[in-house]
This record gives sequence, C-alpha cells and structure tokens, in this order.
Amino acid sequence: MTKTNLAFGPGVVVRGVVFRENRWSVSADGAGARSCPECGEASASRHSWHVRRLQDLPIHGVPVVLELRLGRWRCLNEGCPRKTFVERLATAFPFARKTRRVSDLVRLFGHAAGGRTSEKLLARLAMPVSDNAILRQLKRHASERRDSAPLRVIAIDDWSWRKGFNYGTIIVDLERRIVADVLETRSAKETADWVKQHPEIEIVSRDRSGLYAQGVRQGAPQARQVADRFHLLQNLRESIERHMTRISRFAGRPQLPPTAGDRHAARRGERGHARQALFDRVSLLRASGKTFVDIAAQIGVDHRTVAKWIKTGFPLHRRRLALKPSSPLYFQEFLSRRWAEGDRVGRRLFHDLRHRGYTGSFSNLERLLSTWRAGGVERKRPEQQIRKFIEIPAVDPATGWQISPVVAASLCMKPTRRLSPAENAKVIVLKRASPSFVILRQLATRFRSILRGDDPDKLNNWLHDAKRSGVRSMQQFARTLSRDIEAVRNAIVEHWSSGQAEGQINRLKTLKRAMYGRAGIELLRARMLPLETAMCT
Repeated sequence: MTKTNLAFGPGVVVRGVVFRENRWSVSADGAGARSCPECGEASASRHSWHVRRLQDLPIHGVPVVLELRLGRWRCLNEGCPRKTFVERLATAFPFARKTRRVSDLVRLFGHAAGGRTSEKLLARLAMPVSDNAILRQLKRHASERRDSAPLRVIAIDDWSWRKGFNYGTIIVDLERRIVADVLETRSAKETADWVKQHPEIEIVSRDRSGLYAQGVRQGAPQARQVADRFHLLQNLRESIERHMTRISRFAGRPQLPPTAGDRHAARRGERGHARQALFDRVSLLRASGKTFVDIAAQIGVDHRTVAKWIKTGFPLHRRRLALKPSSPLYFQEFLSRRWAEGDRVGRRLFHDLRHRGYTGSFSNLERLLSTWRAGGVERKRPEQQIRKFIEIPAVDPATGWQISPVVAASLCMKPTRRLSPAENAKVIVLKRASPSFVILRQLATRFRSILRGDDPDKLNNWLHDAKRSGVRSMQQFARTLSRDIEAVRNAIVEHWSSGQAEGQINRLKTLKRAMYGRAGIELLRARMLPLETAMCT
C-alpha cells in the first residue's frame, strides 16, 4: 500500500505501509536539520544513508513501527571532532527508539501507575513496553530536567524508609503546592546544602526537629523559620499524655525503696502521695463492706493488689531488680574506690568500666556521677520547683472504667464549647481527681488561643506561667519551646504551615507501598515530582 494520509510529524514523507508480523510497518523518508550537533556548521556533502526504527502510536489497535531513512552527512569543519552525523528530526529524540508522542505517553503511565501496571495497560493499548524501560525512561527524564522556578516559601519534613531506623526528607513548594525535591537522608548537612542552592527562599515551615532548624540556619540564614502549629499542639498533647500516664501508672503501683543520692526522689515522693491517697480510698471502701473485686473494679487496680494492701495495712514497696552489667551501680564498689582516690573524669572512668564488662552508655554513667558531684542533692531552679499534687485515677462515670491517658490528654486540649455531654462529664471527673489536670487544661486552652491569634507577645506570659505551674511535663514543654522561640512566634504571625508536606508524605507512603517498598530514591523522586517537571518538552 503506497497511498496514505498518515502524518508522523514535520519532515517525514511516507513511502509505503505494509502489514507483517502482526504489526504495521511504515516506510518513510526524513528531511531534518543538516547542521553538525558539535560545531553547528551546515553540510551539503552526503556520506550515506541511515535507517531508524521507531515505535509509534497504534493504528486500529495494531502496533506501528516507523522505518525512517535519514541521510548521514559529512562535517566540513576540519577542527570539529565529529566527522559524520545523521540529520535530526523533531519526531524523536536522538538515539531514541520511540517517537516523542509515544515517549510522552510512556512517562505519563509510568508516573501515574508505576512499572508493571503501566506495562499491562500499554500492552492492552498496542504499545508494548517493558516495565524496566518505562521506569528507566521516567527516571532519566526526571534527572535531566529540573524545575527552574524560584522557591520563596517551602515546607520541609521527614518521612521514613523504615520507621524508627532510616528517614528521608521531603521539600514542598507551598505557593505552587507541588513537591520541590525528595532527599534520601535526614541530616542538617544535606538540608543546608540543598537550601544553599536556592538563595531566594524567604520562609521555611517545619516541625520542631532540631536537624532542620540547624540546616536552615546554616544554608539559608536569611530565611524566616515557622514552626508548624499542628506539631506544636501535638507536642503539647503528648506532654499532657505523659503526665496523665504517670498518674495512672504509679497511683496504684508499689514504690521502690528510697536510696541515697536518688536523682528521682522528688518524683517518687510525688507518686507516693498519690498512692497513699489511693490506699486511703481502698481502706474506706473495704470498711464499707466492699469485696476485693468490687474495689479493684472501682479504683482500677488488680484485686490481688487490693488484697495485699488490706492484709499488710500499707502500700508495699517493690523489689529492686538485680543489677546488670548495663547499670553503673553494678560496678559501684570500683567506682566508689576510684572516686575516693580523686579520679572523677567521666570519660576515663567509662573507659575503665568498659574493660571490666560495662555494657551501658556513657550518658547513663554520667547521670550517676553528676549525682555524686552534687553530693546527692538535686539542684533546681527556684522558678521550676515541682508542686506536690494528690492525684488519683479518674473513673469514667458512664462505664466505671479508668479514663485512659490518651482520652484525658485529648479532653484537656479540647475547647469547652466543643465538648459533648459525655465528654464534659469526663472533664469534671478529671478535674476532681487530678488537681494538676485543672492547671494543664487552663494552660492548654491559653496556648491554643495564642496560636489562633495574632499577638506573639502573649507567648512570653504563657511561658512564664507554664514554667511556674509546678507540673513537670508542662515545665519541660515550656523549656523546649523557649529554645525555638523565634519559630514559634513566627507561627503566630504567619499563615503558612506544613499541612501540604504532610499530605505529600501520605502520597509518598502510598507510592512506596504500591511498589512493595523496593523503590529507590531516584524512582521515588521521579514519581513525586510533578509530571510537567519530570517530562521534557
């Protein structure tokens, strides 16, 4: 068949179409640019002919192969290292085996569906391409082409290769709502190197990770860092949850016997008061005729614990576990002798303990030595003294079960107007059972309103009150907040947040799981970058 109306692009003249081997074979002549790709000089001296076979779009569900006859020309520039060259057409890239329009479709499928799924779909559309070829083409074009648009406002966050072990970094353009880049690791150095390549960055939204804060300060000191408001509230809720966990865990738990130089003597004393109040309540219930099982169900401890308390008449102390080589106290005799001899250098003592079988960390040893250096007295700042609260576990009036720390922390953060009647009843019970919950709820409500407002000066008063609240977890939260005070103040006055980064991380997790976790950083970056950035045009 010689007559045809098929069009394959400018400079392509069809000579004939033949059906063989279950495909259409189209013979054509190409008339492309005759300029040398090295020196750019035009040539009129033909050397020979060259045939290129390109895969093109199917015709009526049948694959098409385009056989192009192109001229090979001599470069007449004696100083050019290239002697001959083949004229080039706009239909396909140099050395490619597919036309541009097929390559665009392959990248579109690979970007959206991955390798094997795209292979099956393209085969059904009569464009057979292997999964390796699809991914290889997608990764090659993503590495060759990068977005050159300036970045003014970005969000930076981490994502996990393997949760708890390896983490990467994702960077999102908040103004255009697209992924700017995906980095393989999470480190301050890599973050600093990346932001140095973009001096136009003005605002960086991030969580409270110290690595990203340090990296941005080193690489882009001109940029304003904004702490993410969601992460700030999440960190506050986690602090409240830890405090409520400490109340519920140690209120009915036997206490370790006191030891000399105990760093946690104040905390143990706080727990002891709460446990004594719980024991008094057990005694009253037993005196009223309640059984051990009824008492255990009402106060939230095991009935055997109740029986032991009633039998002995006081809360029992726990047995201290046998010391192991991972504890510095296992080598207390040796350490005491060296300490009396005047050797008080932690690193030297740590090195000697290592030779004697110590398997713990240097920080664990240093905590013990710091107690010895202070003479067994824990020094505290006057404004951060811990108040002693008489705490008892709060019981849900609807179910009779103890309110969990997770629920208590959520209720502590929730505004009063948004509480349901059942939640409001739980809050009332929590306030009666835990005086510290009242303080935590007041501070949490104030902090939430400050973040939603536009006056950063109120933050200083809140930090002052939090540090003097007498609640250890709130004091720790206030201290860590003070270290990143500028980013927190910017979070109040700026409307930017890391919400888009969290959404892109969810998308990245979906892609990673769809590829069964076997995708490397190159493929993840190619699929996360927007298609118009990853594709050559």
